Amino acid sequence: MKRYLFAAAAVAGLVAGVVSATPSADAAGIRLLNFEAGEFSNVVAGGGAHYYLTYSLANPRQEATRPKLRVELRTDTEKTYGDHFDSRTSAAVAEESGKDDYKPASKIRAESLDGGASVDGLAHFGRIDPNADGLEVRVYGLFDPVWRDRKGNVFSERRVLVLNYKRQGDEYNRQDDPIHLVSSSQETEGEPVLLTSAD
Repeated sequence: MKRYLFAAAAVAGLVAGVVSATPSADAAGIRLLNFEAGEFSNVVAGGGAHYYLTYSLANPRQEATRPKLRVELRTDTEKTYGDHFDSRTSAAVAEESGKDDYKPASKIRAESLDGGASVDGLAHFGRIDPNADGLEVRVYGLFDPVWRDRKGNVFSERRVLVLNYKRQGDEYNRQDDPIHLVSSSQETEGEPVLLTSAD
């Protein structure tokens, strides 16, 4: 079974997203978990190329936590692909890499992650739109959704890590075209909600 490896990069230099409700960006988004992207690749299984992303999830804190991780892929052709377990893809990745301890997000969510510990995960997106050139991976569950700013106001928000990839090449054998990580950032979806005011 042939695997096509694409260029990948570690997540670095995260940029705080702009929050438009008053809280300053530097006060927001307490990080609960660290996410490091690995290979954005595909394997040929079941008659087509199935795309996946390997990653490492680490708990930088002292206390154990139950990850609420969720990963999805959005394309510039307005398609969205949820991460889901696929036994054929997992087996192919294990065979090609010689590493058989990648866990799906469902299993990562089902177990506590000890303080200082990390786990290797595999996000499977299936057969994506062959016409897509821009690929956006969105990672949820890395930040505390409830936080307090320096004035004592308590907010709730949905903060997400966004990894933008670009596929470059011609229209033939798109699974062979290299995909590069071009940017990483933090964003908030929707407006922060004020739960408790300090006034």
